Amino acid sequence: MKNILGLVAGLLPQVILLLLLGGRFDLLGGWNHTDAASGTLMLLFVVTPLVAAAWWIVELLAYRASAKTGLHPSPGRVWLAAIVLVESLAIDLFILSQLEMH
Repeated sequence: MKNILGLVAGLLPQVILLLLLGGRFDLLGGWNHTDAASGTLMLLFVVTPLVAAAWWIVELLAYRASAKTGLHPSPGRVWLAAIVLVESLAIDLFILSQLEMH
């Protein structure tokens, strides 16, 4: 379950980037000008940092639990989850910086 959460958390920022780049270079056949694209982007905008934060918390708790049992775990997965969280927040900040207020 933890690995599936990590896979989803790692793929969601890439999906947002593909959606943004596809819309920028008009590779989506005009789909980016529809309400469905706006709704999808807004959903990914909200869900991606939440999933990344959940994965980071799960990895942090797993690291702490294995450290308490006397094992010497590697903090690599915790750092990877933190990097994905920072990446998703940076993408959200980029999206917010591109908004035009009318």
